Amino acid sequence: MPLHLVSVDEHSPAQRLGLEPGCTLLAIDGNPLNDALDYQFYTSAPHFTLTICQNGAQQQISVEKGEYEPFGCNFKTYLGDEKHSCANHCMFCFIDQLPPGMREPLYFKDDDTRMSFLFGNYTTLTNLKEGDIQRIIKMHISPINISIQTMNPALRVQMMKNPFAGESLKFVRMLTEGGIKINTQIVLCPGYNDGEQLEYSLSELAKLGPNVQSIAVVPVGLTRYREKLTPLRGFFPQEAVEVVKTMERWGEYFCKEYGTRTAYASDEFYILAGKDFPPYEFYEDFAQLENGVGMMRLYAKEFLDELEKPHRIFGSKKLDVVTGEMASPLINQM
Repeated sequence: MPLHLVSVDEHSPAQRLGLEPGCTLLAIDGNPLNDALDYQFYTSAPHFTLTICQNGAQQQISVEKGEYEPFGCNFKTYLGDEKHSCANHCMFCFIDQLPPGMREPLYFKDDDTRMSFLFGNYTTLTNLKEGDIQRIIKMHISPINISIQTMNPALRVQMMKNPFAGESLKFVRMLTEGGIKINTQIVLCPGYNDGEQLEYSLSELAKLGPNVQSIAVVPVGLTRYREKLTPLRGFFPQEAVEVVKTMERWGEYFCKEYGTRTAYASDEFYILAGKDFPPYEFYEDFAQLENGVGMMRLYAKEFLDELEKPHRIFGSKKLDVVTGEMASPLINQM
């Protein structure tokens, strides 16, 4: 869709060229402008030809500006269009398990590779076409965060309740072969994608090479609001022990093969298994921190490091700390 201008920055190249709110940006050097990523990518050049529609007339403008100098156009949304919504009905979807009566935006399911690149959101790739993948590769939009769940196409269709879920796994290979780095997550559901299926998924991801930056497995989260949803249960302690063993074994494989650990179990699995968290160095650059991988270890280290600094203490203070049950033992310890 074309980009509709809502404002122009003062003293910007766009203002000097006479662009005004209400103008529509159509293409740059013949490349259609569909969203803000297209706009940012093609306006970074010092010279380009911009096709616009202004006051009902289409025209082409020759643009000269500093390389990477902001062109100065602003659109209705930061994406230039609307967020892409999710077409899946995953058996473990946390949004489907929200209680009623909350703020409306909380019920929106996004599945947008642009938000993955910009904000770290996870995307399933199921609403993309090959042309979308080629655009990501051409623009080198990297890294992309992908919810894999399983590398078994038939099982992925079953878990995500989307007939395209299995076929879209080919995009994972296309991205890595195209030089795009990916972070992947697997939401483990007992009896579905754990055990042998987890081993299979890890082995298939390992074949894709070092552009698979990280793999995190997290346990399915369940609430009491699961009416008419697939019956699921949480992990038993011994099952969590096996998951941790599997991920640490594969982590050692990735270390030997590619020089980086890559594969991690989330902190929840260590807590469920009753195991100590690995040392700080184990998590390398904490690539999956937002998925709760290494979060507890990082918190403890930062807390203890802060105590080593000189502090002036003024009396005593009482604090209330709101936390989940799993994190409360560490919070109390600190």
